[in-house]
Amino acid sequence: MTVLNNNDTGSDGHDYSKVIEIGDGLIMRWSTKADSDNVVELIGDSFRWFPFGDPKPEDAVPGPSEFLKAAARRLLSGKSSAMSEYDYALVEDTNNKAKGKNPIVACVSLHNVPAYYGSVNVMFGKPELIATEPSYRSKGLVRRLMFEMIHPASDAKGHILQLIPGIHYFYRQFGYEYGLAQLPSIKVDSNDITPLSPTAAQERYLLRLATQADIPFLIRLTQNPNQYLQPHDAAVGTRYTPDYWQYIVHDSFLDRQNRFDNDRQTFIITDGEGGKEVGFATLSHMLFGPRVEAFALDDGVHYFDVAYSALRQLFVFAKERKAQNLKALEEYKKTSSSTKKSEEPTSTTEAAQASEPAASKPFFLTLEQHPKHPLIQLLGTKAKSLSMGANLPGSRLYTRINSYPLFLKTVRPELERRLAQNPATAGTTCRLRLDFFRKVEGNTGKGLEIIIEKGQLVKIHDWAKPSLEDLFAEKQVWKVEEKKNGGAKAPTVYYATFAPLTFTQLVTGKQSVEELIWSYGENSASDDNARLVLNTLFPKVDHTMDIFFW
Repeated sequence: MTVLNNNDTGSDGHDYSKVIEIGDGLIMRWSTKADSDNVVELIGDSFRWFPFGDPKPEDAVPGPSEFLKAAARRLLSGKSSAMSEYDYALVEDTNNKAKGKNPIVACVSLHNVPAYYGSVNVMFGKPELIATEPSYRSKGLVRRLMFEMIHPASDAKGHILQLIPGIHYFYRQFGYEYGLAQLPSIKVDSNDITPLSPTAAQERYLLRLATQADIPFLIRLTQNPNQYLQPHDAAVGTRYTPDYWQYIVHDSFLDRQNRFDNDRQTFIITDGEGGKEVGFATLSHMLFGPRVEAFALDDGVHYFDVAYSALRQLFVFAKERKAQNLKALEEYKKTSSSTKKSEEPTSTTEAAQASEPAASKPFFLTLEQHPKHPLIQLLGTKAKSLSMGANLPGSRLYTRINSYPLFLKTVRPELERRLAQNPATAGTTCRLRLDFFRKVEGNTGKGLEIIIEKGQLVKIHDWAKPSLEDLFAEKQVWKVEEKKNGGAKAPTVYYATFAPLTFTQLVTGKQSVEELIWSYGENSASDDNARLVLNTLFPKVDHTMDIFFW
């Protein structure tokens, strides 16, 4: 392996000039905008079988995924709020390049995910839109991209956690554990929404597309997610930054190329009488039908007054977008020689009619709000959970916390706040010693020690369980210190054990201490006090992760 480095480091700490020769004419490097067409081609070919975008033919090989080609093009546009055009880690086959073939044979992009952990704002990293050309698979290329490019760059950018949705089990080999969850999917039928009164001339509250002038209003309603966006006590979630709103509201519309671009529309909800902004809703058409991904109202505005009016209009916009997509699909099929004539809609009228279901025909919106969100509570039984159970979260997300000490030091103010809020742990002094049995991929150490003095986390560091001989020697040292300090007691030590990587589930609040002990035979806590401190520091909490914000 040869590493070439021109010391071209960005302001975020990311070394964009890093090039690694891995043999047989293959090199790993970071992207530029000039790679867009080749990456787009690779993504389209690699995901042709995935159920995204257009319906797949039953008796023919599907074409490249236009849906994900559009996504890759956006990510490399230089306008995305998730990444720059330099943040795709690539494997290039220089032999292909010489032969005029696509030189890009594997790729992984790295996204910046602004997030919060309780009261602390943090940054997560997300590997995304990962692909390998079929003939290059099973050669460990994605493994090398993850370990030698993506993870070091994510660390350099200050990401304290990486997350990814993806193939079941696959990412465990890279040090990932299921530790976060998306919001649950809840559907509502248009037939269940109370219609506008026949005596009303128009809706009291009106929706319009957001513009750049609305960005300050959107920032205000999303800067504290638990106040407006998800008004409940979610302790881990995504933050919507000014960069996000600039991209979603304006920049993403600058170079729309096909029907799969600009699939997230943000609407401002206004008081029809005065035009005053009272809230917003985000409608996405990206995956598996229309989805309301965000809904928030300003202070003093009541969901009982606004919700049904807004939902009626969101259904209209969703149906209109479906008609547009069917029309675009018709035009696309007309230019595709591989599509059978019988598969084509016969006219634009037919496409439009297909999108306008009869009053009795169900047309669903998926609501991605927490069950405690006022919109879901107001709908009551009209809101039908798509999860396996009404109280279950959405899809699980792979999560990697490579350095527990770094993560915990970053969120220390939140951890100390939790200790102080619980009268049973306020002002506590103790040492938490956690044994992870062995060092594995995705962990910097074999264990962890957290030293707490009067409710303050004064030291957090990797720790390894000492031998019985070393533990005995340590106790003797403490006895000597007791005598020197006039009878001062040895530190109170609480022990716990966690199977490798399972501590991640406790840190993120996915599982409680008791649930982890019950689920894994290796997990244990030495006594009630150990469980008390661990549960106070790391309670089981809700998550509000938005992962498709690109």
